[in-house]
Amino acid sequence: MAGGQGPPGVVRFKARKDPKGCPVPEPEVAPEPAESARRSAAALEEAEERFALFYEHCPLGVVLADADRVIGAVNPAFLRLTGASSEDDVIGVRVDELGDGYRNRSVLGRTLDGLEPGGKVVEQLAIGAADEDVRFVRLTATTLSRDSRRHTILMFEDVHELRRLQETFQHQALHDPLTGLPNGVHFRTRLETLLAARERGRIAVLFLDVDGFKVVNDGLGTEVADLVLRGVAGTLRTVFAEDGAFVARLFGDGFAVALHGDLEPAAVVNLAELAIGELAKPVYVDDIGVGVSASVGIVVSDVPGAEYQELIRSAEVALHRAKELGKAQWVLFDPQAGRTDRHRYRLASAIAGALELGEISVSYQPHVVLPDARIVTSLSAVLLWNHPAHGPIRAEKFFPLAEMTGMTVPLGKYLLAEALRTKAEWQARFGDGAPMVCLTLPRRMAIDADLVGIVRAELAHVGLEPRHLMLCAEADALLDERGDLVESLGHLCRLGVLFILVITGLPDLELIPDYRVSARGVLLTGQLVDVLGDDDPPEPARRNVRRVVERAGELGLKVGALGVRSKSHADALCDLGVMVGGGTYLPEHLSREEAEIWVGRTFPLD
Repeated sequence: MAGGQGPPGVVRFKARKDPKGCPVPEPEVAPEPAESARRSAAALEEAEERFALFYEHCPLGVVLADADRVIGAVNPAFLRLTGASSEDDVIGVRVDELGDGYRNRSVLGRTLDGLEPGGKVVEQLAIGAADEDVRFVRLTATTLSRDSRRHTILMFEDVHELRRLQETFQHQALHDPLTGLPNGVHFRTRLETLLAARERGRIAVLFLDVDGFKVVNDGLGTEVADLVLRGVAGTLRTVFAEDGAFVARLFGDGFAVALHGDLEPAAVVNLAELAIGELAKPVYVDDIGVGVSASVGIVVSDVPGAEYQELIRSAEVALHRAKELGKAQWVLFDPQAGRTDRHRYRLASAIAGALELGEISVSYQPHVVLPDARIVTSLSAVLLWNHPAHGPIRAEKFFPLAEMTGMTVPLGKYLLAEALRTKAEWQARFGDGAPMVCLTLPRRMAIDADLVGIVRAELAHVGLEPRHLMLCAEADALLDERGDLVESLGHLCRLGVLFILVITGLPDLELIPDYRVSARGVLLTGQLVDVLGDDDPPEPARRNVRRVVERAGELGLKVGALGVRSKSHADALCDLGVMVGGGTYLPEHLSREEAEIWVGRTFPLD
């Protein structure tokens, strides 16, 4: 029977082909029954030996269990994995009991419950171990059926170190490496979780900034600064140690605290005051007692009802207000005041774009000889923000906002460049008839270490000599520890730049001889000038101005005044010896073209 297979011991044929390609039967002798059985036994023995070798040397822990999930055998790798001394420790134990704790035992039980005959499942869980409280494993389980009997095979892969490494990476991703506190990402997650829980009560968020931390960092070095930050973190952990307090380091010297529960604003404020007090205690590093203070912004809100972004913005607004008040201050967010502050901060954030888009321009205001204003002594250059939504905003309103965002110096440079360009054009067209252009340096620019270089570069750019520029600065800028305006003024005055000091009284005037400032004159401003605009100004006010004028005369200085509101106001100032004035009784915010009518000409005041 070609190509077929007959009974044992019978000849069967194996097909082959002749030269023409036709199949030709070829006899083949089938093996005897005894030989076949021998081969089958040998193959089975070889398979069992291979399984025994695999079972013995498999790097994975292997557990064999019966249909009732009772362990019947384990391999050496499983003993090493669990730290068991011998098979006797686990044989006879139910598989479910291998899980560490109720949760893992439940996971193991549910896994085996869902295991279909011949199927396979994979799960991660923790099992008990002798050398540690827990051992993380990756479980692969399957079933085998033979002779109506069902067996379960469980293979445990040790992923403990991998799990620990993952936990380490996760911890590093959510914690600050210097202080060990949760970082900003973790803080946001925690706060959003508290808000999503919708548990009734109140939530409080505190933002803290270390005051003057740059002084510590620059003066004592980064190592000491790091020690101080660790100390701040430890103090905050201690102060806010009650249940539910979540302390985090957001960035640099900024920290945050979240509280949830039955909170009263007064209690939260007390904690803030306690933190401020504890932080003020010196930390000794190399016999140097380093003390810091902190500004704190606080917001307390009902839950449910609070939103994450709203809480964060409110805390930031309160912190900004606290920093504006000075060091070691706290501010509890007030919704009404917060709306005003947010408006200010929105404006502050928009200054850079306004400058780039041309919304901020230079305008001019005349300074005239009192009382009749017929002679123009200078044109004061000032900035005006033509806001598309809020209309014109004066420089004195948005310069303090620019200080928050670091835009003061760019604004000052723009003012200087545009004023000098205008002065150069007028100088070329009107010659000696062109008035002096005067500009008041914003505080941050006045104390800039590169002030001399900035002024010289702009003068060279437009081709003007230093004598064509008049700079004004407020008296407080001379005392600002962040810079050295006195030294800068010394260089500029030696170059030929004219300098006028803006003062509010006699003490400011005395700064000129005390610091040997080369001023050409002074401009009075503030209450000292305002009170003289009243219908019947008090005699002490007149006497104060007269003393300033007399002392200025002794120093060889001329006296002017800012904020002159009317002709009678100008007369009153002139009677006391004030020679030059500027203010709202003269045209304000003139464009360059409008200001040209004042160039080289005199006009009576209507």
